[in-house]
Amino acid sequence: MASRSTATSSAAAFLNGGPSTSSSRKIGNHPRQTSSSLYTAFSPKQIQGFKEAFNMIDTDSDGLISPADIATMLSNLGIDSSSSSKDYIKPGSAGVNFTQFLTMFGEHLAELDDQTVLMEAFECFDEKDVGRIEAEELRFWLSQVGDKMSDREIDRLLSGPFMDKSGKYFDYKAFVEAVKMSEPAEIE
Repeated sequence: MASRSTATSSAAAFLNGGPSTSSSRKIGNHPRQTSSSLYTAFSPKQIQGFKEAFNMIDTDSDGLISPADIATMLSNLGIDSSSSSKDYIKPGSAGVNFTQFLTMFGEHLAELDDQTVLMEAFECFDEKDVGRIEAEELRFWLSQVGDKMSDREIDRLLSGPFMDKSGKYFDYKAFVEAVKMSEPAEIE
C-alpha cells in the first residue's frame, strides 16, 4: 500500500486537475482516443448523461455550444464569463458539437489516474475501510502535503455532494465513481 504522503500527492494532483510538475499537459500512458472510440468507451447511460449536460449548455438548442452559450451558462452560475469561452472554443469556430464535446471529456478523463489508483490513494486515509474519510483529516493532508490545495479549493470540495449530512465525512468512493464516470456500485 502506498505511503500517506505519496497517496496525498496523488490525490491532490488529481483533485487539482492533474500533475503540476510540468507546464505542458501530458496524457501519459493514455493514448488520445478518436471520437468513434469514445462512443464505445462510455456506457449508454454515461453518453446519455453527457448529452443531457450538452443540451443544458446549448441554450439556443442549435446543436452547437457557442461562446454565447458558455457565457450564458457561466453567468447563470455566477462566474465571470469574460474570457472563459476562449479556453474551450477555437476563435473563428461556430462552436462545439456533441461529438467534439464528448471527445473533450474523453481526453480529460484519459488524463486522470486509473480508478484503482485513485481508490488506493484515498483508502490510505480510510482506516476503518468504510468508504469515507474524516473531512478535517482530508483537509489537513490536502493543504499540507504533496501538491497542496488552497483553502478555497478544499472548501469547494468539502461543501459538495460527496459530504455526509453531518458534514464530517467525505465519501471518496462516490467521488471517484463520479469523476471517473463509472457506474455506481451495486447496493447490497
